[in-house]
Amino acid sequence: MTHTRARALAFTSVGHFVNDGSVFFLPLVVDLLAALRGATPLEVSVLLFLFYFSSTVASVFVGRRADSTGAPGRLMAVGIGCLGLGLMGFYLAITYSTGAELFAFAFVCDLVMGVGSSFYHPLGGSVLQASFAGGASGRALGINGAMGSLGRALYPTLFFVAAALLTTPGSLGFFGLVGLGAALLIWTGLGRIEVEKQKSGEPGPSVRSSLTRPMVMLLGVSFLRSAALFGVAAYAPIFLTTQRGLGVSSILGLSLTVFYASAIVGQPLFGMLTDRIDHRWVLAVSAIGASLSIVGYVNTTGVSSIALLSLFGFFAYTGFPLLMALASDYSKQASALGNSIVWGLGATGGNSVGPILVYALALNEYSNLGFAFEIMAGLAVVSALGSVLLPRPIARPREPSK
Repeated sequence: MTHTRARALAFTSVGHFVNDGSVFFLPLVVDLLAALRGATPLEVSVLLFLFYFSSTVASVFVGRRADSTGAPGRLMAVGIGCLGLGLMGFYLAITYSTGAELFAFAFVCDLVMGVGSSFYHPLGGSVLQASFAGGASGRALGINGAMGSLGRALYPTLFFVAAALLTTPGSLGFFGLVGLGAALLIWTGLGRIEVEKQKSGEPGPSVRSSLTRPMVMLLGVSFLRSAALFGVAAYAPIFLTTQRGLGVSSILGLSLTVFYASAIVGQPLFGMLTDRIDHRWVLAVSAIGASLSIVGYVNTTGVSSIALLSLFGFFAYTGFPLLMALASDYSKQASALGNSIVWGLGATGGNSVGPILVYALALNEYSNLGFAFEIMAGLAVVSALGSVLLPRPIARPREPSK
């Protein structure tokens, strides 16, 4: 591996670790607001929707900006910095405000983090696709994705460790500082890595020109898959708290760590499979596996239930290497805009709708979450069928390995 490839993989992996670890906090924060401050299911769903909707709206702008400047690393640092600022804001909101003021402050922090979360995935994918253009991009995306899963796996337990030392709100503030520090590190490490940018005076790729038939179909599959799977994942902490009696405790943190940790293995495995097997079938298998795991999880208890929750994480959190691989297959050029369309409009757009669907299916009652999860499992199966109906990718000549 060349120095440039190693640096790109190392610093994008740091970014993925902190990005996904920080984004994990949103479901936990709304769980804290529900358990400690009496937030209703409607307020929880609105916060979740606003977060992912703002990320969806911002993602296309981020992709086009990265293509026009050819410097996605610096933009990535800006996004990580916004996540850090949002967590600092939640710390201040929960510590120093109550009632309507608390929720108004929470909505602002939610929006800042939502916009910040739109940066990493299309930009990290763009850096790796450019750096590994000669081959093995699936493996690189899988390794990078595993670092994101590691962040999601470690942050729940680390949160409760820090909370024991700093209080629960103080732990949010601490991880906000971690995000700001990581942003500075990434700015320094990736600031000089550039990808091919549009020539001066030439218009960059537009959303309309990028929306070819295969890309539109992939966008739809990505949206449906993410809505189904993230609708379950977003409500998992509340389900464990209210329906499995874990409360807001270290046991909850350990359960969430088990949930997220399995993707540390799943993402590299599925990433390597994309270098060998038709991407459409790999995406379908991941959705079917996640669907079966959801149904099993809802209908079991004890150790079996936790094992199935872990299996759900193994299959569900494979979207980054799989969707980025297909975006590269269908894009006219390997661009951040193409990644943003599939990830930002598709995956993140689905993320914004998923919690609302779960809320509607649960009929404003946490006791109905199990039923809602089973319906979402059915939607995941529909997304798997859509995956195998995608057009067969046409191989595109790649640059020689550097």
